[in-house]
Amino acid sequence: MVCSEPNTAPRPSVEVKLMICKTDICPRFWWLDLNTFIMEPSISLQKHLFNDLNSKTYRNINYYNPLGIIHPPESEFLDTISSSPSGDNTSSSIDMIITQDCGGFNLGSFFMRRSTFSQRLLDIWWDPVQYEQKHMEWEHKEQDALEHLYASQPYLRTHIAFVEQRKINSFPPGACSPKDESGQEQKEMLDPKIHYNEKDRDFLVNMAGCEWGRDCWAEIYHYRELSYALNKGRWESFVDGVRAVWKNFKKDWFEGGEQKSRSR
Repeated sequence: MVCSEPNTAPRPSVEVKLMICKTDICPRFWWLDLNTFIMEPSISLQKHLFNDLNSKTYRNINYYNPLGIIHPPESEFLDTISSSPSGDNTSSSIDMIITQDCGGFNLGSFFMRRSTFSQRLLDIWWDPVQYEQKHMEWEHKEQDALEHLYASQPYLRTHIAFVEQRKINSFPPGACSPKDESGQEQKEMLDPKIHYNEKDRDFLVNMAGCEWGRDCWAEIYHYRELSYALNKGRWESFVDGVRAVWKNFKKDWFEGGEQKSRSR
């Protein structure tokens, strides 16, 4: 993804992501990567997540902590909230909702609420003193930068909440595949915390990493067709049935006519 402005050079996707988050579009912003697909479009975000943030999010990263971040932070200078594993335990203080995959923070699908805190976070997130000095070391760019800020700045943790990955950011097979004892990925194995589950009707699929050795379009097309099959109503089912009957009728009619003409 590249964004260009008059008389400026194209901007990389990382800068675009942070730049868009700072706009005045709406009180709450949902970032989605281009290679994501919403599987359940009829379900509202309010019902799916926001009506009950206290039970559907967690503040204590020790619930799932692939990075091994020390939590709560240890310092005699911290106040009660900053030194608490779950902050102030109120949903009103949540300004950012993210997920974690097998490697740490994942920003393919996240929510941010417009607030004084989020504006401050976005300013330091893209601060050249930090980011531009480390961008050659940080493989995942803005994700690594946020992980660094979360680990080193205790006050950020009081405004960031996590949600289970499959709630808003399920992965397809091939992304975050478990590894065997030799370190080889086992693509046929699925992690129940990470990978899409058709029976559970996960809300969204993120084809993370599909540009590295996988077919992005084939994966998106597969999940688009699956979403249609799972969500089609009676009328769509009726139309599909008529089409199938008509297709079989034409096939039998023309093949049968060809066979008769050949026999003559």
